[in-house]
Amino acid sequence: MTPLSAGTPENECLHCGAHVTSRFCRVFGDEQRRAHRCTECDTHIRISKGSAAGLDVDVPDPEIAEGRHGGEPA
Repeated sequence: MTPLSAGTPENECLHCGAHVTSRFCRVFGDEQRRAHRCTECDTHIRISKGSAAGLDVDVPDPEIAEGRHGGEPA
């Protein structure tokens, strides 16, 4: 396993700071097993397409898209 860069806590989402499991990082994270997004700050469909690995995906980001997660557009 590649060590994390200094100052990056292991098992923490790089985007929101939420706890993520080692398995989540291994399965969905980048080549250094870091999670760039997690289920606290992103949708399952985006994570499955690579957002947790730091990839840009073609599904709208729930933090900036209107009406995501069942909410009403502002």
